[in-house]
Amino acid sequence: MNPVFEILPSASFEAANCILLCEVSNEGFSYCIKDEVANRVLGLAIYHYEKSKPPVGFPIDLQVIFHQKEILSQKFKKVLVSYSFPQSVLIPFPLYNREKNATLMNMLYGDLYSNEMILTDVVGEQSIYNCYRIPSSIFDVLQNQYENAESTHQYSILLKTPIGEKDKLSIIFYTQKMVVSLIKNGKHQLINSFDYHTPEDVSYILLNICQQSEINNITLEISGLLEENSSLYKEIYKFFTDIEFTKLPAEINYSEEIVRYPSHYFSSIFAIDSCA
Repeated sequence: MNPVFEILPSASFEAANCILLCEVSNEGFSYCIKDEVANRVLGLAIYHYEKSKPPVGFPIDLQVIFHQKEILSQKFKKVLVSYSFPQSVLIPFPLYNREKNATLMNMLYGDLYSNEMILTDVVGEQSIYNCYRIPSSIFDVLQNQYENAESTHQYSILLKTPIGEKDKLSIIFYTQKMVVSLIKNGKHQLINSFDYHTPEDVSYILLNICQQSEINNITLEISGLLEENSSLYKEIYKFFTDIEFTKLPAEINYSEEIVRYPSHYFSSIFAIDSCA
């Protein structure tokens, strides 16, 4: 995998006082280290998987990172892994039946692949279960590295995020996909992942969501590696003028090097802390 950011702790740290927050998606691997005693994020890294390589090589590249990066072999107080994969279904408490999870996932996403596993998060705030499917090979790499790691799904984190007073369309940008969450009338109306290849793809998807949801004007809240002077941002701004970038939680301290960068670059990684 190719490193996009590697901001390592500026000094030695006590891993027993720290939690490791990881995000695994079909596009790469990210992590950050937070010292819970000092309430401070010490370092982080983002790695992108090469687009030209087949998906089957992803777990191998992930193993290489764990082998090469000594900092990831520390004995952390806690490890939490967030999976950002699109195969997810939200099930209300009264309708949930664990024995039917596999059947439900196969109906929605097909059963072409047998090397996948199904996990379930309980989202008590919304009285729903989040049933999701991820590649078994990727899960095994993480469990072999961190035997006691806890797992969650990115949608579960979004659902647990406090809802503000105004309607908004939140977008987490990756290199070729975006995770979109729509909050309208004080409720989550949509959480989904969309692939894109051009800036026009993004504007089309967002405008279609607004049309289907009968929205004329809404605030966009953006996080991820999106540059404000990029062609993608300019394309979005043609249709949405109320655009905000996510900010870092004020109650947490950050290393000096982290705060040099725009806060929305890493905010989705830090959000995993809400489930820690």
